[in-house]
Amino acid sequence: MIKDFRAISFESIFNSDINFENTEIVKNKLEENQLLRCNQLLENTKLNNERIVNSIETYSNNWSYARIGKVEKCTLILGISELIMNLTPKKVVISEWVKLTDKHSSQSGAKFVNGILNSVSDEIE
Repeated sequence: MIKDFRAISFESIFNSDINFENTEIVKNKLEENQLLRCNQLLENTKLNNERIVNSIETYSNNWSYARIGKVEKCTLILGISELIMNLTPKKVVISEWVKLTDKHSSQSGAKFVNGILNSVSDEIE
């Protein structure tokens, strides 16, 4: 299966245990434009980490940030970061991160991520 910048970004954040200081800037076999987007996304995530975590805490009704599963937390962080970047239509961004959550977690996790990303995307507009 061919991986895109979102899958590689997810793996980078997940493997660093969501420690942005330890997140490696990706240098792998992605096509040049995908590699660029991946590195832009990781860099934007580091720069906006506080804003992103605040958004997750604001919209994750009845769930503390600490209780959110690692997969969901990673996809929310990167999804919100990509929404902030505003380079791709919001519906596409949300759909892609929900699919990635569903693949690595569960349908209920994907619904949770979908709800929060939709709320954040409304705020960003």
